[in-house]
Amino acid sequence: MALPIIGSSKPSTPIGMVEIKTHIETALSFLIVGIGVAYGTGYVVVMSLLNEYGIREAGAEFFKLRYIYVGALCLACPLALLCVQQGLFSRRHTIPSEDAAPTFVSAVARLLTPAETFPLPLVIMVFDLMVVFYCVIAFARPGLFARKQTLFAYLYLPVAVTLCLRLIFGEKRLWSRPLNAFRWLLLAMTLWVSFLILKCIEFGPMFRGGVYNYVILQALFWFFARRFTKWRRLGTSVEARVARMVIRFMILGSLFVLGVFSFAHTVFNYIPAERGGGDFSQVPDCQICFSGSGHSSALNNLLLEGNGRPPCSVPVKIVEETSADIYVAKSADRGGRSPSDVPNASELWRSGEYYPVVFQISRSVVDSVIILNHGTTQLPMPP
Repeated sequence: MALPIIGSSKPSTPIGMVEIKTHIETALSFLIVGIGVAYGTGYVVVMSLLNEYGIREAGAEFFKLRYIYVGALCLACPLALLCVQQGLFSRRHTIPSEDAAPTFVSAVARLLTPAETFPLPLVIMVFDLMVVFYCVIAFARPGLFARKQTLFAYLYLPVAVTLCLRLIFGEKRLWSRPLNAFRWLLLAMTLWVSFLILKCIEFGPMFRGGVYNYVILQALFWFFARRFTKWRRLGTSVEARVARMVIRFMILGSLFVLGVFSFAHTVFNYIPAERGGGDFSQVPDCQICFSGSGHSSALNNLLLEGNGRPPCSVPVKIVEETSADIYVAKSADRGGRSPSDVPNASELWRSGEYYPVVFQISRSVVDSVIILNHGTTQLPMPP
């Protein structure tokens, strides 16, 4: 009988290391899926904008990091709502079928009652912080964060003070009436500072332009997602559970798709083009200079009168770029309207009332691009 060899067995992997590896693999899986969803969403949004300008060939370039960025902006709102719901409001339980539905008064009373672990003012502060940063990232002009850095410091202060109340006063006095009133005072300060930060963003024209459709769709998406995750009773039989799951998937899926297209046709038009959006109202004008007589005769009406050598175009806005072509529109293209009626033609494009004539220019005939930004800076563009 052979004796077992001592020390021949392989050392077993610690249980903790296995759990860490599993969590890392799960996180990477979610990251890959998230990037894929963001990329597909961004592609749909950008293609919707380009189709409105009549640019279709540019969609043949599938691999652009811009799609991930645009998709992240589109998905940030529903993801933030879901995170707030799951992390702060959600109490996972099943509502028994015999329980009476809560009335509106009782729901409001429970909402305004201080929570045991997370006060409502702090919840609103966290949500307000996410809203402010989303609006700054998506809609603010470059330089706003630097100009209002002091206000951002004041925005962090109420959140920090609220989080420190437990350390200062302890558990016994944490939920007293004076401290609860102090939290609401800090929340009022937070909302006022948020107003001072965001007052320069044109929310009025945005909502008149139809952005409220996107807000309503996201509110409906959040409502149904919250209801489906809170009330998880699906039925006793397999058939009933499957049918209700299909109905819930159809409702959430339809609201998600409608939200993406609503973002593409309303919100995206108000994101500055400097940030990857479709608002060209503040983009610096450019002049395209051609290499000799390499431009086609179709671009003659784009050339500046009395052009020298090399011939250059009138001031234009670059709408889209690919590896082979540049798509531009005249900065003064108002569709026949007077400059007094529409001082900035790009604002007319943004509203969707009129889209400019877009010129496709091959990079092979471009000598350089002159950016008219408080002066003239000539940047060479390789063919």
